[in-house]
Amino acid sequence: MLDEVRRYILRGSLLPPGAPVRVAVSGGVDSMVLLHVLRALGHPCKVAHADHGLRGTESDGDREFVVAHCRALGVAVETARLDVKAHASANGLSVQMAARELRLSWLKSLGQHDGLPTALGHHADDAVETLFINLLRGTGEHGWCAMAPVSGSFIRPLLGVHRTPILEYAQEEGIPFREDSSNAEAKYLRNRIRHELVPLLDNLRPGATRTIARSIAMLRELEHVAEDLGLERSAGVEEAPDGTTRARLEAIEGSHAPLLLLHRLLRPRGFHPDAIERVLEAVRAHATGSLFATQRWQACVDRKHLIISPAAEPAPSYSIEQESGHGIAGPFSFGWMDQRGGVPASMDEVLLDADRLSFPMELRPWRHGDRIRPIGLHGTKLVSDILIDAKVPRSEKPSTYVLVSAGEVAWLVGHRLAEGFQASDRSRRVWHCRLHKN
Repeated sequence: MLDEVRRYILRGSLLPPGAPVRVAVSGGVDSMVLLHVLRALGHPCKVAHADHGLRGTESDGDREFVVAHCRALGVAVETARLDVKAHASANGLSVQMAARELRLSWLKSLGQHDGLPTALGHHADDAVETLFINLLRGTGEHGWCAMAPVSGSFIRPLLGVHRTPILEYAQEEGIPFREDSSNAEAKYLRNRIRHELVPLLDNLRPGATRTIARSIAMLRELEHVAEDLGLERSAGVEEAPDGTTRARLEAIEGSHAPLLLLHRLLRPRGFHPDAIERVLEAVRAHATGSLFATQRWQACVDRKHLIISPAAEPAPSYSIEQESGHGIAGPFSFGWMDQRGGVPASMDEVLLDADRLSFPMELRPWRHGDRIRPIGLHGTKLVSDILIDAKVPRSEKPSTYVLVSAGEVAWLVGHRLAEGFQASDRSRRVWHCRLHKN
């Protein structure tokens, strides 16, 4: 097995020959064998052991076992007690996910301190199990690859080796290890895949696990091919400083892999695979105005683009009292004028006849059902229709304001002024309001 791991390390450029490395050791057979193998291959090792505190005295025993083993080998060891339950509760995570987050965060911090990569004990069977977990939960291209040989500062030297040879190596070399009792608990999806699904597949077709592991290696290469194809470039994807992404609809439709492209754009932002399929349907139908949202992101089908942007906080409302004089309300400034003055250059600024205004007035986001009597129309029109005619993107509509006086819309900010509210040469007093854009 040493030669097999050596070749895997060299082929994937995981470690230079003789380079020092930190090994994450739980006390189980995989990590104990990994420590033995790396030392046998001439890599100076440090050990890190994370105590999740989830199994009482059994967890304590694991920590003591690892520390004693490292001392016997003369290997430096660091340990940490992680409060997994508190982290899970505070962040709404499963215990397993919370343990993983805390463990990787701690290991990452150790690497940032001394620059050493951290070797993890995952092997080929772990990758197969992870693939099925990802497929059952719904995944994109990164999930198809299951586990990468190199992930940032983490490396997986045993990823080319299956579980059985690892157990045989431990027996041949007399490597001690401890069994984690939670590995047998059926409440965890990974355990059911390991103990039920994988044996079933190997029974249906002997060697299925090895075949799937080879396929995962091919899928890793396909991921790189997808990156080299430049799907985002071909779709004219543009990234703005605030995180907003725009992709041309016609380019998405014309892509040879539109669903894959949308997965690359939307999956990291928390969109469920089912939602991504609906986004693609809306793009193909040019369903302008279709909006899809997660807690933090929204994807809107505009006239020519799919716009992915941070979910906007609800725009606030402002009440303006007559006594306020000159003042500021959010992005608006306002105040009295002695005379009409010039004509505003755009609908971001208005001069209103004070005698037509009823205070307090309200500056608020427009609502469905709002109507305005635009100058020259001789009737009312829905604000929503005006915004449609103006081709205002769906993503910008929630932040469009109206100025309301005595229940009547006097100004659709940025677009239209209501008949009768405009200041004239006969106006005794003029009230001025302006929207300041960033």
